[in-house]
Amino acid sequence: MQPTDERQAPPGHKPRLTERRVPQAGDLICGQCGEANAPTRRFCARCGHELVEAQVVKEKWWRRIFPRREPAKAGTRHRRRGSPGRVIGRVVRWALAILLLAGVGLYGLYSPFRQAVNDQATSATREVKDWFSNDPKPVRPSAITATAESPGHAAGLAADNVKSTYWAAPVEPELPALVLNFDRPVDVKRAIFQIGIGDKFQTAHRPEKVHLVYSTGRTFDLTLADTPDAQPVKIEHSEGAESVEVFVKSLHRSLQGNEVAISEIEFFTVE
Repeated sequence: MQPTDERQAPPGHKPRLTERRVPQAGDLICGQCGEANAPTRRFCARCGHELVEAQVVKEKWWRRIFPRREPAKAGTRHRRRGSPGRVIGRVVRWALAILLLAGVGLYGLYSPFRQAVNDQATSATREVKDWFSNDPKPVRPSAITATAESPGHAAGLAADNVKSTYWAAPVEPELPALVLNFDRPVDVKRAIFQIGIGDKFQTAHRPEKVHLVYSTGRTFDLTLADTPDAQPVKIEHSEGAESVEVFVKSLHRSLQGNEVAISEIEFFTVE
């Protein structure tokens, strides 16, 4: 054989180096080489090791609270990041979160605020209960007096369950008041007022604004319509009262006479 040049061996195959996958939530970590693999793979993309017992990458805690925004689907449009609507929404959410945290802290640390919140909650609960209750019970006064009364129209006629009788009193030198006493502490929830003088409605003044003062020291204000019909009204703040003073504070005025008249007042509790 003739001498020839030495044949060069073909270069061997060099493995291609790829960048490592950045681990994401749900990825499978290969126990052999530590490579992060997509959740759908059964074998490691780097070393081919089986991923049956691979460790799963957990979602970061802050991602659970603030989830990653999903990419827009084909044919849809998202608002541009930083648009006015998005900024305002973010500000409103943070403001509500701050107010909520401040309220919780104030409730826990400041007792007057805590007591006010508890009172409001109790009142709301009682109001809902009263709203759905259909069993009002009449509360009869044991005695009725007045700061003034006209002859033949004594204070007791304002609560005698007879619509044809009425209490009347002069409006000068000052507006009069009724005082109703009960034989036990009561919790009045509703009332029915019938003002004026029945079929002679325009012959006397009628109460417009009424101020209730309970024996407990609490008060409640009412505004009555100028009508001869019975007016159901809601009453508050009377818990534990043994008497109530009904002050006439202003009038629906009549063109005749100088007296104010009330045909009937009925009080009710709700059980």
